[in-house]
Amino acid sequence: MPNLRDIRNHITSVQSISKVTRALEVVSGVKGHRLQARVEGTYGFADRSWQVLNHLAACAGEAVRENPFFRAREVHSLGMLLITSDRGMVGPADENVFLAAMQHITARGVEGKWITIGRIGRANLLQRGQTIYADFPHNDRAGIADLAPVARVLMDGFADGAFDEAWIAYTQFRPGARLKPTVRRLLPVQADVPSAPRFYVFEPSPEAILDELIPRIVLFQIYEAFLEALTSEHVARNAAMHAATKNANELLQHLRLTYNKTRQQQITAEILDILGGSLGVKGENV
Repeated sequence: MPNLRDIRNHITSVQSISKVTRALEVVSGVKGHRLQARVEGTYGFADRSWQVLNHLAACAGEAVRENPFFRAREVHSLGMLLITSDRGMVGPADENVFLAAMQHITARGVEGKWITIGRIGRANLLQRGQTIYADFPHNDRAGIADLAPVARVLMDGFADGAFDEAWIAYTQFRPGARLKPTVRRLLPVQADVPSAPRFYVFEPSPEAILDELIPRIVLFQIYEAFLEALTSEHVARNAAMHAATKNANELLQHLRLTYNKTRQQQITAEILDILGGSLGVKGENV
Protein backbone atom coordinates (compact mmCIF):
# COMPACT_ATOMS: atom_id res chain seq x y z
CA MET A 1 0.00 0.00 0.00
CA PRO A 2 1.41 3.46 -0.91
CA ASN A 3 2.67 5.63 1.94
CA LEU A 4 0.43 8.67 2.58
CA ARG A 5 3.40 10.88 3.44
CA ASP A 6 5.12 10.04 0.12
CA ILE A 7 1.93 10.82 -1.81
CA ARG A 8 1.54 14.16 0.02
CA ASN A 9 5.14 15.06 -0.77
CA HIS A 10 4.58 14.11 -4.41
CA ILE A 11 1.46 16.28 -4.56
CA THR A 12 3.35 19.25 -3.07
CA SER A 13 6.18 18.79 -5.58
CA VAL A 14 3.82 18.62 -8.57
CA GLN A 15 1.92 21.69 -7.33
CA SER A 16 5.20 23.66 -7.19
CA ILE A 17 6.14 22.53 -10.70
CA SER A 18 2.67 23.45 -11.96
CA LYS A 19 3.04 26.99 -10.58
CA VAL A 20 6.41 27.41 -12.30
CA THR A 21 5.21 26.10 -15.66
CA ARG A 22 2.09 28.26 -15.49
CA ALA A 23 4.21 31.36 -14.74
CA LEU A 24 6.56 30.56 -17.64
CA GLU A 25 3.55 30.03 -19.90
CA VAL A 26 2.13 33.46 -19.07
CA VAL A 27 5.47 35.27 -19.37
CA SER A 28 6.30 33.61 -22.70
CA GLY A 29 2.83 34.42 -24.00
CA VAL A 30 3.21 38.11 -23.23
CA LYS A 31 6.74 38.32 -24.67
CA GLY A 32 5.71 36.35 -27.74
CA HIS A 33 2.86 38.76 -28.54
CA ARG A 34 5.15 41.78 -28.18
CA LEU A 35 7.82 40.24 -30.38
CA GLN A 36 5.31 39.29 -33.07
CA ALA A 37 4.57 42.98 -33.59
CA ARG A 38 8.29 43.73 -33.94
CA VAL A 39 8.80 40.89 -36.42
CA GLU A 40 5.85 41.93 -38.56
CA GLY A 41 7.25 45.46 -38.59
CA THR A 42 10.49 44.24 -40.19
CA TYR A 43 8.90 42.54 -43.19
CA GLY A 44 8.26 45.73 -45.16
CA PHE A 45 11.76 47.10 -44.68
CA ALA A 46 13.36 43.74 -45.48
CA ASP A 47 11.46 43.46 -48.76
CA ARG A 48 12.12 47.05 -49.79
CA SER A 49 15.82 46.96 -48.91
CA TRP A 50 16.21 43.77 -50.98
CA GLN A 51 14.53 45.49 -53.93
CA VAL A 52 16.95 48.41 -53.60
CA LEU A 53 19.88 46.00 -53.51
CA ASN A 54 18.69 44.25 -56.66
CA HIS A 55 18.20 47.56 -58.43
CA LEU A 56 21.68 48.77 -57.50
CA ALA A 57 23.19 45.46 -58.59
CA ALA A 58 21.51 45.85 -61.98
CA CYS A 59 22.82 49.41 -62.32
CA ALA A 60 26.34 48.45 -61.26
CA GLY A 61 26.49 45.88 -64.07
CA GLU A 62 29.84 44.16 -64.48
CA ALA A 63 31.18 45.80 -61.32
CA VAL A 64 28.97 43.48 -59.26
CA ARG A 65 31.08 40.51 -60.37
CA GLU A 66 34.16 42.18 -58.93
CA ASN A 67 32.53 42.83 -55.56
CA PRO A 68 33.80 40.12 -53.14
CA PHE A 69 30.40 39.83 -51.45
CA PHE A 70 28.70 38.98 -54.74
CA ARG A 71 31.38 36.70 -56.15
CA ALA A 72 30.80 32.97 -55.70
CA ARG A 73 33.77 30.64 -55.29
CA GLU A 74 34.48 26.98 -54.79
CA VAL A 75 33.22 25.96 -51.36
CA HIS A 76 35.60 24.13 -49.03
CA SER A 77 34.29 25.45 -45.73
CA LEU A 78 31.01 26.96 -44.68
CA GLY A 79 30.30 29.48 -41.91
CA MET A 80 27.01 28.70 -40.14
CA LEU A 81 25.36 31.14 -37.75
CA LEU A 82 23.20 29.00 -35.43
CA ILE A 83 20.55 30.80 -33.36
CA THR A 84 18.97 28.85 -30.50
CA SER A 85 17.54 29.61 -27.07
CA ASP A 86 19.50 30.03 -23.88
CA ARG A 87 17.23 28.15 -21.46
CA GLY A 88 15.54 25.45 -23.50
CA MET A 89 12.02 24.38 -22.44
CA VAL A 90 10.84 25.04 -26.01
CA GLY A 91 9.88 21.52 -27.01
CA PRO A 92 11.67 20.27 -30.13
CA ALA A 93 12.32 23.77 -31.61
CA ASP A 94 16.03 24.00 -30.69
CA GLU A 95 16.74 20.41 -31.67
CA ASN A 96 14.97 20.82 -35.01
CA VAL A 97 16.96 23.86 -36.11
CA PHE A 98 20.21 22.29 -34.87
CA LEU A 99 19.57 19.11 -36.87
CA ALA A 100 18.61 21.14 -39.95
CA ALA A 101 21.93 23.01 -39.80
CA MET A 102 23.93 19.82 -39.23
CA GLN A 103 22.18 18.03 -42.09
CA HIS A 104 22.84 20.95 -44.43
CA ILE A 105 26.59 20.91 -43.75
CA THR A 106 26.74 17.10 -43.92
CA ALA A 107 24.90 17.08 -47.25
CA ARG A 108 27.32 19.65 -48.68
CA GLY A 109 30.28 17.54 -47.57
CA VAL A 110 32.32 20.57 -46.43
CA GLU A 111 33.89 21.76 -43.21
CA GLY A 112 31.53 23.65 -40.94
CA LYS A 113 32.66 26.67 -38.93
CA TRP A 114 30.02 27.53 -36.37
CA ILE A 115 29.03 30.92 -35.03
CA THR A 116 26.51 30.53 -32.22
CA ILE A 117 23.95 32.65 -30.43
CA GLY A 118 22.36 30.74 -27.57
CA ARG A 119 23.63 28.28 -24.98
CA ILE A 120 21.59 25.29 -26.22
CA GLY A 121 23.10 25.31 -29.70
CA ARG A 122 26.62 25.80 -28.33
CA ALA A 123 26.20 22.89 -25.89
CA ASN A 124 24.92 20.58 -28.65
CA LEU A 125 27.86 21.43 -30.87
CA LEU A 126 30.42 20.84 -28.11
CA GLN A 127 28.81 17.50 -27.26
CA ARG A 128 29.32 16.42 -30.88
CA GLY A 129 32.92 17.61 -30.98
CA GLN A 130 32.27 20.50 -33.37
CA THR A 131 34.59 23.53 -33.49
CA ILE A 132 33.00 26.85 -32.61
CA TYR A 133 34.43 29.71 -34.65
CA ALA A 134 32.75 32.43 -32.56
CA ASP A 135 30.14 32.60 -29.82
CA PHE A 136 27.85 35.47 -28.84
CA PRO A 137 25.52 35.90 -25.84
CA HIS A 138 21.79 35.52 -26.23
CA ASN A 139 19.95 38.67 -25.12
CA ASP A 140 16.17 39.04 -25.33
CA ARG A 141 16.54 42.82 -25.44
CA ALA A 142 19.20 42.94 -28.16
CA GLY A 143 18.73 45.63 -30.77
CA ILE A 144 20.17 45.78 -34.24
CA ALA A 145 23.31 47.55 -32.99
CA ASP A 146 23.97 44.70 -30.53
CA LEU A 147 24.17 42.25 -33.45
CA ALA A 148 26.73 44.30 -35.39
CA PRO A 149 29.65 42.19 -34.04
CA VAL A 150 27.93 39.04 -35.33
CA ALA A 151 27.60 40.55 -38.81
CA ARG A 152 31.20 41.72 -38.69
CA VAL A 153 32.50 38.23 -37.84
CA LEU A 154 30.52 36.71 -40.72
CA MET A 155 31.58 39.35 -43.24
CA ASP A 156 35.23 39.38 -42.17
CA GLY A 157 35.38 35.58 -42.17
CA PHE A 158 33.95 35.48 -45.69
CA ALA A 159 36.13 38.29 -47.00
CA ASP A 160 39.32 36.83 -45.47
CA GLY A 161 38.61 33.34 -46.80
CA ALA A 162 38.03 31.68 -43.41
CA PHE A 163 34.92 30.20 -45.04
CA ASP A 164 33.59 30.34 -48.60
CA GLU A 165 29.90 30.81 -47.82
CA ALA A 166 28.00 32.23 -44.86
CA TRP A 167 24.65 30.74 -43.86
CA ILE A 168 22.20 31.29 -41.03
CA ALA A 169 20.09 28.66 -39.23
CA TYR A 170 17.14 29.72 -37.09
CA THR A 171 13.50 28.94 -36.36
CA GLN A 172 11.39 30.97 -38.72
CA PHE A 173 8.18 32.50 -37.38
CA ARG A 174 5.15 33.24 -39.48
CA PRO A 175 1.69 34.53 -38.46
CA GLY A 176 -0.49 31.82 -37.03
CA ALA A 177 2.28 30.60 -34.70
CA ARG A 178 3.84 28.55 -37.52
CA LEU A 179 7.42 27.62 -36.65
CA LYS A 180 9.82 26.23 -39.23
CA PRO A 181 13.54 25.38 -38.90
CA THR A 182 15.20 27.40 -41.65
CA VAL A 183 18.68 27.42 -43.17
CA ARG A 184 19.40 30.15 -45.71
CA ARG A 185 22.41 31.76 -47.32
CA LEU A 186 23.72 35.20 -46.41
CA LEU A 187 26.96 35.40 -48.40
CA PRO A 188 27.77 35.63 -51.21
CA VAL A 189 24.75 37.79 -51.95
CA GLN A 190 22.45 36.40 -54.63
CA ALA A 191 20.78 39.41 -56.17
CA ASP A 192 17.75 38.83 -58.39
CA VAL A 193 18.61 41.31 -61.13
CA PRO A 194 15.43 42.29 -63.04
CA SER A 195 15.38 41.52 -66.76
CA ALA A 196 14.42 45.11 -67.64
CA PRO A 197 15.87 47.34 -64.89
CA ARG A 198 15.18 51.04 -64.73
CA PHE A 199 18.39 53.05 -64.71
CA TYR A 200 19.05 56.26 -62.83
CA VAL A 201 21.98 58.60 -62.34
CA PHE A 202 23.59 57.93 -58.95
CA GLU A 203 25.88 60.09 -56.89
CA PRO A 204 28.07 58.48 -55.70
CA SER A 205 28.24 55.52 -58.09
CA PRO A 206 26.13 52.36 -57.66
CA GLU A 207 29.32 50.48 -56.79
CA ALA A 208 30.11 52.85 -53.93
CA ILE A 209 26.54 52.70 -52.66
CA LEU A 210 26.64 48.89 -52.76
CA ASP A 211 29.82 48.88 -50.66
CA GLU A 212 27.99 50.89 -48.00
CA LEU A 213 24.66 49.09 -48.33
CA ILE A 214 25.73 45.43 -48.22
CA PRO A 215 26.99 45.46 -44.58
CA ARG A 216 23.74 47.12 -43.50
CA ILE A 217 21.56 44.65 -45.38
CA VAL A 218 23.51 41.66 -44.03
CA LEU A 219 23.16 43.08 -40.52
CA PHE A 220 19.44 43.58 -40.98
CA GLN A 221 19.03 40.03 -42.32
CA ILE A 222 20.70 38.75 -39.14
CA TYR A 223 18.55 41.03 -36.99
CA GLU A 224 15.35 39.87 -38.68
CA ALA A 225 16.37 36.20 -38.26
CA PHE A 226 17.21 36.82 -34.59
CA LEU A 227 13.81 38.44 -33.98
CA GLU A 228 12.03 35.54 -35.67
CA ALA A 229 14.07 33.03 -33.66
CA LEU A 230 13.31 34.92 -30.43
CA THR A 231 9.61 35.08 -31.23
CA SER A 232 9.60 31.38 -32.12
CA GLU A 233 11.35 30.62 -28.83
CA HIS A 234 8.65 32.30 -26.74
CA VAL A 235 5.81 30.86 -28.83
CA ALA A 236 7.30 27.36 -28.51
CA ARG A 237 7.95 27.81 -24.78
CA ASN A 238 4.39 29.03 -24.26
CA ALA A 239 3.05 25.90 -25.98
CA ALA A 240 5.46 23.59 -24.12
CA MET A 241 4.65 25.11 -20.72
CA HIS A 242 0.92 24.97 -21.46
CA ALA A 243 1.26 21.25 -22.14
CA ALA A 244 3.42 20.81 -19.02
CA THR A 245 0.86 22.64 -16.86
CA LYS A 246 -1.95 20.52 -18.27
CA ASN A 247 0.00 17.31 -17.58
CA ALA A 248 0.81 18.48 -14.04
CA ASN A 249 -2.87 19.17 -13.33
CA GLU A 250 -3.84 15.75 -14.65
CA LEU A 251 -1.16 14.15 -12.48
CA LEU A 252 -2.43 16.10 -9.45
CA GLN A 253 -5.94 14.73 -10.00
CA HIS A 254 -4.54 11.20 -10.18
CA LEU A 255 -2.41 11.70 -7.04
CA ARG A 256 -5.30 13.16 -5.05
CA LEU A 257 -7.51 10.25 -6.06
CA THR A 258 -4.77 7.81 -5.07
CA TYR A 259 -4.29 9.66 -1.77
CA ASN A 260 -7.99 9.51 -0.95
CA LYS A 261 -8.23 5.82 -1.85
CA THR A 262 -5.15 4.99 0.21
CA ARG A 263 -6.42 7.01 3.17
CA GLN A 264 -9.80 5.28 2.95
CA GLN A 265 -8.10 1.90 2.82
CA GLN A 266 -6.06 2.72 5.91
CA ILE A 267 -9.13 3.93 7.80
CA THR A 268 -11.01 0.75 6.82
CA ALA A 269 -8.06 -1.38 7.90
CA GLU A 270 -7.89 0.42 11.27
CA ILE A 271 -11.65 -0.06 11.81
CA LEU A 272 -11.33 -3.76 11.02
CA ASP A 273 -8.43 -4.03 13.47
CA ILE A 274 -10.51 -2.35 16.19
CA LEU A 275 -13.50 -4.58 15.49
CA GLY A 276 -11.28 -7.65 15.48
CA GLY A 277 -9.75 -6.68 18.79
CA SER A 278 -13.16 -5.91 20.25
CA LEU A 279 -14.55 -9.30 19.24
CA GLY A 280 -11.50 -11.01 20.68
CA VAL A 281 -11.99 -9.31 24.03
CA LYS A 282 -15.68 -10.27 24.11
CA GLY A 283 -14.80 -13.86 23.29
CA GLU A 284 -12.40 -14.04 26.21
CA ASN A 285 -15.05 -12.67 28.61
CA VAL A 286 -17.68 -15.23 27.60
